[in-house]
Amino acid sequence: MTIKRFKQLIGIVIGAALMLAVLVAVLFVSVHARRFETEVIFLDIGQGSATLIKTRYGQNILIDGGPDNRILDRLGRNLSFFDRTIDIVIASHPDADHIGGLPSVLERYHVTLFLDPGVVHSSTVYAALQEALSRQNVPVRYVSSRQTYELGKAEVLDVLYPDIDFVGKDIEDNNEASIVVKFSDGDIDFMITGDAPQDVEEHLVSVYGSLLDVEVLEAGHHGSDTSTSDPFLDATTPEVVIISVGANNRYGHPTPRIINRLKRRAIPILRTDEMGDIRLWSDGEFVELR
Repeated sequence: MTIKRFKQLIGIVIGAALMLAVLVAVLFVSVHARRFETEVIFLDIGQGSATLIKTRYGQNILIDGGPDNRILDRLGRNLSFFDRTIDIVIASHPDADHIGGLPSVLERYHVTLFLDPGVVHSSTVYAALQEALSRQNVPVRYVSSRQTYELGKAEVLDVLYPDIDFVGKDIEDNNEASIVVKFSDGDIDFMITGDAPQDVEEHLVSVYGSLLDVEVLEAGHHGSDTSTSDPFLDATTPEVVIISVGANNRYGHPTPRIINRLKRRAIPILRTDEMGDIRLWSDGEFVELR
């Protein structure tokens, strides 16, 4: 090979490498750039709960991680290959069907902030989560009072509950400490209550009143009789209710009582066991199912 030919070959290789670097940079920027709409995805992870919020400003928020590693498959389907950052992860409470998949999420993604009610638990799943948080050096913020996160113009993550200090406590019913979140995108509001029971719902109504009004409500505790009470529905006035639930689960979720309660109010019901991932898109004025 002549020196001239060798130089030409080197030039081609360097040019190709530069083009690849530019392409990767463009792709990397594109996945973190501002989106035109906000997407809220209630993930189909079986009997459990996991919700992914992709804001118009490029943030990713994950509320719970379901029972196992299936969460990684669902995140892989809904996030770009190059999008490896989750800005906020929320563990609503330490039940396995809500946190079982989170250790894997912490290993696979860079998590900027982790929100937790601080309740201690003796399960191996809880221990695995604590180990992953420590190993990945993830900042943890405990929720013992209302916390508000301004995500961009007219986009707010409002952590309403617990407004009681459960940090370091081993309580009889973990559901009593379940984090309750209201996410607002302009005029469109979503509420996710984890497994919060009716007495927590009553507390929320007494404290927040009309602030609880939302367009989209996820039924508490997978449609169990313990949640989604009539007074709570009166306060939230949802236009649609999401039920995150596994097909033919052994708990009988959602119960006929809850289904009938929603039907009497003519509230449309969307279920992950029937529809898979439920994707709702908001432009700040309207929300639609896609």
